[in-house]
Amino acid sequence: MKKWFYTLATLLIVGGLAVACSEDRNNIRRGNTDTEEVVPGTNHNILIAYFSEPLPDGVDASTSASRVIVDGDLYGSVEYVATVIRETTGGDMVRIQTAQPYPGNFDDLAEQADNERQNGILPELATEIADFEDYDVVFVGYPIWWYQMPMAIYSFFDKFDCNGKTLIPFSTHGGSGWSGTLEDISELVPDATMVNGLSISRNSTATSRSGILDWLREIGMIE
Repeated sequence: MKKWFYTLATLLIVGGLAVACSEDRNNIRRGNTDTEEVVPGTNHNILIAYFSEPLPDGVDASTSASRVIVDGDLYGSVEYVATVIRETTGGDMVRIQTAQPYPGNFDDLAEQADNERQNGILPELATEIADFEDYDVVFVGYPIWWYQMPMAIYSFFDKFDCNGKTLIPFSTHGGSGWSGTLEDISELVPDATMVNGLSISRNSTATSRSGILDWLREIGMIE
């Protein structure tokens, strides 16, 4: 029974349980809320903020789903997507980190994340962003944990006011797609301009660069 529980927990926390087998076939998914395109051009002041907690190799899933290796370099799965966005848009990149680091052990991390989710706990952030008000375009990246955004992302929106900005979400998942997180962000930041986001299956992240570039072209961020 204990082994079965840990297997289920693994599927849930690292990327969202695949509620339908067909969901995971759509490896790259665009946002599906009422969105707008960013005005193309190079006059944007861009921030890429991402949350990523890659665990040691082999402990979070048989394929170590929170980690990817691309051209010999190791990344967290969300970190890799953020890196491609930074390289191609020239924006500034910052990792969203909590004041109290998450456990490096999978079982402890899963338990803490679930406790935060069930009790609405917003972890304090260590992240500071100088002149945040000067950014007009903010990419926000996160994995899907327990069918929703990690609570640290709620902390991010609580600490940094994104209203009035162009907000572009991106995420990695294990089969659950966006899992309602676009609607959650819209409620948290009702006065932001939401642009079509990108959600990528964790199994496809390492080979997703061309898809990421296609998406950035579609929303007018690169030519």
